[in-house]
Amino acid sequence: MEQIRILHVVSSLNTGSGVMGVIMNYYRNINRDKVQFDFLYFYQTPSAFEREIKDLGGNTYYLPRPSFGKLFEIYKVYNNFFKENASKYKAVHLHEVYLNFFVLPTARKYGIKQLIAHSHSTKFSDKKLSAIRNLLLCLPIKKQANIYFACSRAAGRTLYGKRRVNSGNVKVINNAIDVNRFKYNSDIRLRIRQELNIDDMFVVGHIGRFAEAKNHDFLLNIFVEIQKKKPDSVLILVGDGPLLKDIKYKAKEYGIESSVRFLGTKRNIEDFVQAMDVFVMPSLFEGLPVTGIEAQAAGLMCFISDTVTKEVAITDVHFLDLTSSASVWAEEIIRRSTDFLRKDTTEKITKAGFNIKREAKMLEEFYLEKHLIMDKRQMR
Repeated sequence: MEQIRILHVVSSLNTGSGVMGVIMNYYRNINRDKVQFDFLYFYQTPSAFEREIKDLGGNTYYLPRPSFGKLFEIYKVYNNFFKENASKYKAVHLHEVYLNFFVLPTARKYGIKQLIAHSHSTKFSDKKLSAIRNLLLCLPIKKQANIYFACSRAAGRTLYGKRRVNSGNVKVINNAIDVNRFKYNSDIRLRIRQELNIDDMFVVGHIGRFAEAKNHDFLLNIFVEIQKKKPDSVLILVGDGPLLKDIKYKAKEYGIESSVRFLGTKRNIEDFVQAMDVFVMPSLFEGLPVTGIEAQAAGLMCFISDTVTKEVAITDVHFLDLTSSASVWAEEIIRRSTDFLRKDTTEKITKAGFNIKREAKMLEEFYLEKHLIMDKRQMR
């Protein structure tokens, strides 16, 4: 069988992007002799997956970001792109779903048959006006796409509606991970804790982009309360984003600056998860947080806001109410984590469908099956 190529449409190739992290997990583990990925994006960032994509055999295309002010000019650019490149692709896999009205008809116009929309969130935006705009832009998606993906049933209901999800017309593509990479390792835990000079500390951890949805401000408040009860506590934050400076300022304002470690974006996240004692995620909303799966794969007890889909819970996950005070969160975290023993969770993560070795094979078979079906229809 000849190799087929899939065009993924994303906002950026940023190594800190949760969506790109999920795609790259699949890309590294899919059989690239059969299925190859290319990427179309419109935001350039300093830290990107571009080199790795090229090493894996993929191509990247940077095009101007679609905007209403220059819609006609931008349309010409995208039209020319698909006119020149559409024959290479068996599918367009759209992750920036609000661009469905723009990207998918153009791809269809030049003969691409598989038009995939992929829902990664349970909200259209963390900003009210942007959410209204994106909701309106996504209204045509059920007609523009002909294959519907979502990272969870909750994310599927948000974009496609309950009826389509309940009827089985939405395929859940789990935010799967390399479970062996995150498996609990006491040697790595000791090394990282020594490097960070936190050997005997109670380590509260969080991984996430510094953006409103992640609710870092409330996380700092929780940590303030934890430190009142456990002075030997430290908070490690992995990630980058637009609100990083604000959160650093608030840590200083709250008097906890010396106890908060801002580690930036890390390629070896699995090592830093080992160093944590608990994982805390008070997000305002999530599709299905891959970092929550990674934390569980490392054997951590997780404390997650009840606004996040319960589909994330596989091992020791406790959902807490965002309307509860920071002190309530702190008390619950300390109480439940006392005498907690980490253990190997590989089997549970795999059975729940989050082992990338298995899930990548399933996605590969899906792409190939749809490719064969479309080819047979063309022959009729």
